[in-house]
Amino acid sequence: MHKKLELSELRKRWEEVWGMQPHKGIGRTMLEKSLDYKNEGGLTPEQEARLEQLIKQYKRNPRSFDERCVSLKPGTRLIRSWKGKRHAVTVKADGFDYQGQHYTSLSQIANDITNSRWNGRVFFGVK
Repeated sequence: MHKKLELSELRKRWEEVWGMQPHKGIGRTMLEKSLDYKNEGGLTPEQEARLEQLIKQYKRNPRSFDERCVSLKPGTRLIRSWKGKRHAVTVKADGFDYQGQHYTSLSQIANDITNSRWNGRVFFGVK
């Protein structure tokens, strides 16, 4: 049904169904899938609650998804080899642990490892 729509028409249809404009970063595939879920009633109660939370966040500040990256869960270990040496970082609730030292950003760690400026998420392969 919506697979043949132009992207602008698809975005308009999404707005009609969801009651707000879609974020500019949402592409065709996600627009189509979210319409499928909405039309088929395929969300679990947990998914519906999370979606409502995200919608409220978006309504309060439509730029909120531009301003923050997906968070990493505490306890996650990030591993990167650099110049033959293995580097492991543990994600903490308030930052990162690397070699027993607390850091507030992955970029600080990447810069210490490489002695050059790096985006920490790029260096550790965090999408």
